[in-house]
Amino acid sequence: MKESPISKAKKRFTFVGNRLCIDFVNTRYSSDDVAGALHSWDDLVDFLEAAGASNRSETRRLRDISIENPEPCAKTFAHGIALRESLGMILSAIEGRHRLKTEWIEVINTVLRANDGYEQLSSRSGDWRLIFIPRRLGPMQALMPIAQSAADLITEGKAAPVRKCANPDCILYFYDVSRTRRRRWCSMAVCGNRIKVAAYARRRKP
Repeated sequence: MKESPISKAKKRFTFVGNRLCIDFVNTRYSSDDVAGALHSWDDLVDFLEAAGASNRSETRRLRDISIENPEPCAKTFAHGIALRESLGMILSAIEGRHRLKTEWIEVINTVLRANDGYEQLSSRSGDWRLIFIPRRLGPMQALMPIAQSAADLITEGKAAPVRKCANPDCILYFYDVSRTRRRRWCSMAVCGNRIKVAAYARRRKP
């Protein structure tokens, strides 16, 4: 049986984050490419489709835009990588219960401005909240689901259960939706078992 394009695309990405913005940050790592899983506009579109953030007709539209007008798409892709780096610092800060920097938030707000009517993150007394501002369209629209996911996460505040995998060799983050809120591994099948096997081998060593 022939594999569909979406299943092939999905295999290139790791979906353990339970939030779109966290899975996007995790594209900094790819099992077969230490430089990360995103290298082009097409890679970004593949990720959005594999994550369920873009349907097939929207995916076709985004690919057509890049053929007709590649320069804005290249700029949007560059902003997407900047967004990913800012989100990485945001996740680290939330996990460590640290204050978020305004410049990280501004990268998200730049994407949110691309909507017809957009939500804007605004700080009041140290807490971030979403405000709606009534406006437009273009390639930046592709990043909108990620920015909105990030905005939702940020407005949860420091209590958001963002965790980094307990395997010191792993860089993946996740949003802990476990019943006890004590999840430690990005994946029990990968890092969890790897650490347990290593611990068992150390105990068995004479």
